[in-house]
Amino acid sequence: MLLLGWCGLCLIPVWAEKTPGDDIQPDQVNLDNLAQPLVATTTSPASEGEGKPESPIDPRLQEFIAKGRALFADPNLGNGEKSCLSCHSDPVASLGGKIQTYPKYSKVAKTIINQVHQINLCLTKPMKGQALAADDERMTALIAYLVSLGQPE
Repeated sequence: MLLLGWCGLCLIPVWAEKTPGDDIQPDQVNLDNLAQPLVATTTSPASEGEGKPESPIDPRLQEFIAKGRALFADPNLGNGEKSCLSCHSDPVASLGGKIQTYPKYSKVAKTIINQVHQINLCLTKPMKGQALAADDERMTALIAYLVSLGQPE
């Protein structure tokens, strides 16, 4: 009994400790921050660059963005006649920030679609190519590139 009482007293401070975010109310949660793991928030010291931000994109992600940029211009992703760039000659102006708006309703598909569905609609309809699997490295690269259009480079 004494041991149980002593253990119970030791655990009270643990139960009473607050964890980060305990005081956040649901209406204070910024869902836009869900994409933040793609972007670093560090800045260089003033002596190394006068406090300017370092490259905001993770180097591993930069490789996927570069691959996605190349795929975006590759007509072989479709039937060899059109690339994504054929319809979106200025990707930033026509697509910048739009990929982050998915899932949403598509008039063409007549249902709610996600990023993968939208990219596959473009690949199979105007480009007359084959759909890519959601876990295909090319799909990941295309999504990384499209997301980067709405992010600082």
